[in-house]
Formats: sequence, C-alpha cells, structure tokens
Amino acid sequence: MSTEIKLKRLCQKGNPSKLIRRFIEDRNNPLCVLDFSGEVLLGDALASTRYPIEIDEDTVLGWVCGEPSDALLLAAFIAYMAQKELESKLLAQETLGKYKELTLLYELGEKIAACMDIEELARLTLDEAQRLLPSGQDIHLGILLSGEEEEQLTVCAGQGDVFPVGAKLLSIDGITRQVIHSGNAEIVNDVRQDPRYQAAAGTLTGIQAMLCAPLKTRDKTFGVLSVVSRTPVNFSAGEAKVLNLLASQVAVAIGRVHLIHERVAQERLQESLKLSHSIQMGMLSTAFPRFSDGHGIDLFAFMAPAREVSGDFYDFFHLDEKTLLIVIGDVSDKGVPAALFMVMVKTLIRAMAKQYVLPDRVLAALNPELCRDNDAAMFVTLFLATLDLETNQLTYSFGGHNQPLYLSRYGIVSMLQGDSGTALGIMDGATFSAQTMQLNRGDSLLLYTDGISEAMDIDYEAYGEQRLCDLLTGLGANNAQELVETVIADVSVFIRGAEQSDDITLLALQIAGM
Repeated sequence: MSTEIKLKRLCQKGNPSKLIRRFIEDRNNPLCVLDFSGEVLLGDALASTRYPIEIDEDTVLGWVCGEPSDALLLAAFIAYMAQKELESKLLAQETLGKYKELTLLYELGEKIAACMDIEELARLTLDEAQRLLPSGQDIHLGILLSGEEEEQLTVCAGQGDVFPVGAKLLSIDGITRQVIHSGNAEIVNDVRQDPRYQAAAGTLTGIQAMLCAPLKTRDKTFGVLSVVSRTPVNFSAGEAKVLNLLASQVAVAIGRVHLIHERVAQERLQESLKLSHSIQMGMLSTAFPRFSDGHGIDLFAFMAPAREVSGDFYDFFHLDEKTLLIVIGDVSDKGVPAALFMVMVKTLIRAMAKQYVLPDRVLAALNPELCRDNDAAMFVTLFLATLDLETNQLTYSFGGHNQPLYLSRYGIVSMLQGDSGTALGIMDGATFSAQTMQLNRGDSLLLYTDGISEAMDIDYEAYGEQRLCDLLTGLGANNAQELVETVIADVSVFIRGAEQSDDITLLALQIAGM
C-alpha cells in the first residue's frame, strides 16, 4: 500500500479524518493538506510554503500549506496520527503472523498425534517448516537423527540436495555439534565467519547461512532440524523461535513413538519369554518313579528360575532296564543365553550317555563339545550318576558341581565324597574320575544347585550348606517329594521375602525301605 493512499485514508476516513478536519475548521487562517504528488486532500490550494508531514527522516507522506505556526502543528499532528496507524498495522500484522504460526503448529500437532512413523513425522515437519521460511530462496532442510555412534547423524527426511534421505553424516560441522550438546538453537547468517564452522565444516561445505534447532525433550536429544542456504539469507530471530517450537513439538512426538515401540518390544519379549519358560519347563522330566506306583525308588525334582527361563536343569532316564542315570547342572549366568546353553548340554548328555554309560566317560566326551566354538565363554557345572536298580549301587562323577547330600536311613547327613572335578566348557582336555557307593534301603540323596546354598535373606546372609545339613539331620521324610518340599519351605522362611537371586533346582532320590 502506497504512502499517498495512507495519507488519503487518514484525511478522508475514520476518526483520524474527523480530528484533522476539526483542527482545520478551528483555525482562523486557511490550511491545506497535500499528498505526496501534490494533490489537495483537504482545504483549498494555497500558494504559501509547504511543510512536510514526516513519520521518520526518510518517509514524507505529504505536505501542509498555511501559516507556519498552524501548518507545522497540523503536520506534526497528522504525522502522529499516521505513526499510530502504522504501529497499529504492524501490531495487527505481527498478531496475524503469530496466529498463522500457532495455527500451523496446532495443525501439525493434530497430524503428528495420529502418526506413529518417525519418517512420516519428519516429512510432515519439513513441509510445515518450509511454509514458515522465506520463499524464493536457495534453502535446504533436513531432519537429522542421532545414530548409535557418537557424532553421527542420519538424514531421516530432507528437502533439497544438501540432505539426501538416508545419508549418514559421519562428519558433523561445529555449529550442529554445539546445538546437539547445548540443546539451544543457533542462527548463523554467515557461517564462513563462524569459528566453529571454520574449525569443522563437516559434510556441510559450500553453505553460507544456517538455522539449526535441536530435536530435544526433557530427557533426550534425538537430533536436529537443520536449515541451510548456499546463498546469503538473513534468518530472523522470529523464524528461529518458531522453528525451535516446531522442533520441540516433533521431538516429543518422536519420543512418544520410541516409547511405544519400546513397550511393544517389551511386550513381545515378555510373550517370548513366557513361551520359552513354558517350553523349557516342558523339557524337564516329570514322570517321576514313585513308591506309590510300585517302584523300588522314589524320585522328585523341583526347579524355580530366577528369571523367566533358567540355566539350571535336572534330568533322569533309563540307560537300560536296570540302570537309571540322574544328572543335575548349573550353567553360568542366567536368563536366555544360559537357557539355550542348558538345552544343548541336556541334549548332548542324553546322546552321549547311551554310548559311554559310565559317568566320568560321559563328562570326558561332553567337555570338548562344549569347549568347541564357545565364543561366549559359558560353562556348566554337573553332577552325573548312574544307579543300578537291582543292587542300589551308585556310580557318580563331579564336573565342578556342589556335593550332593547323603541321608542315611538313621537320619545322618553327609556329603558325597570324591574329586570335585572341573566345570565343563572351560578347558579342553580336562579329566574326570568316578566314585561308587552302596545305597541301602531307606537311604536318600539330595542333589541341588547353589541357588539353595547361596540364597540370600534381606540382610544378604547366605542360607549355606551347614544350615541345609542341620535341617536334614534326623529328618524322617516319607518320600522324595516331602524331602524337597521341606527344603524349599525352609529356604523361603529364611530369605524373608528377599528377591530370588539365582535359579533353584533340587532333585531327591530315596531307596525303598524294608
């Protein structure tokens, strides 16, 4: 809108016009208002001196003709009215601009609220950012997300050839680096004069101006919204403020998407672990030989993983009609890796026991297989024994495992003697020895993992092997299940509600009495 039209509107419309006309009418001497081209807007044309109507040193709206005192006063009055109108217009324009910005942010907020894809979020952001920036300029925009490695960004979305989608920026310029570290937006309208850019231009060579805002939430910075230009551009503080708000809004959305994905992944993991737990428990033998079914031995086992899946295991199976093999093991660590290693150990024992029979020979054949390609450096402690069901002779061998407890029919408790051996999977070439002992009618064996002896109470005191021996001394258990349940109940009382720190496994074997 031209200055002439502005002055004409002041003189002919609205309250300013009424005030100007009243001013002229109240003067005894004639006055005349001329626009910038000399056209008479108010009063009659006068040949007297013209006095400029100035709103600043460089802007003349028109002139006032008449007696100096009246003309100067009217010129100043009209200039004042014009200045007020200009301020009003600037305020209206600024308000309108803010309204448009807020509308854009609100509209974007509605869009991103329904968007669960980070790449789509990034594209929406750049579309909105483009509308907020000067048009007709060589401007390039990019949403750059932090990678797993420090000082590495990936272009998630881009407009212009500076930021090709999918590109990995292995070298970051100094300005962007500072924005990421400080969490504050930066405007640099001449990067060539900026020491941070001079020290490290990164992949953004050949640019002249940059506006960079962090994609930041309270807890995390995900990357930056970067705007660059190869030609001179004067980015304003207002543009930086709006883009910073835009970046903050998108960062919250990205954080929400990450959180949702993490929760979905956790739910899937929990479902997988539940399934793994079910599969693992299903692999354990539960067809226990019981006195009540007419067997000459009574056997019962129990396992409680510290997590969803366990590295402990037990097994028992017939090598032939008169020979029963029993085994208990404890894999290093806990959780899924230990469970997978346990499955391999259990499977190999079943395969090798048919061929080697004797416990020490089974362990000697098993150890090299566990040492081979064991990059995870996992190992397992084992106790393996065979029981002659006709003579009740026990042949056993240790692979670094806890010594089982022998409970005589007279209530005396002792530990099985013999070379403790070496855990399997650590050293190829380890040797193992076998021992034998005669079990009598009414005698019992209790095999257990260190989840029993090392169970901690709330004061971090361990249950201990001595406490276990004291519990079993003189105990008149009627069967293997009663023996196991007695131990579990005593450990539960001891820990007083403390969290289970390790897998717990028990296997009890009792020879039929007289």
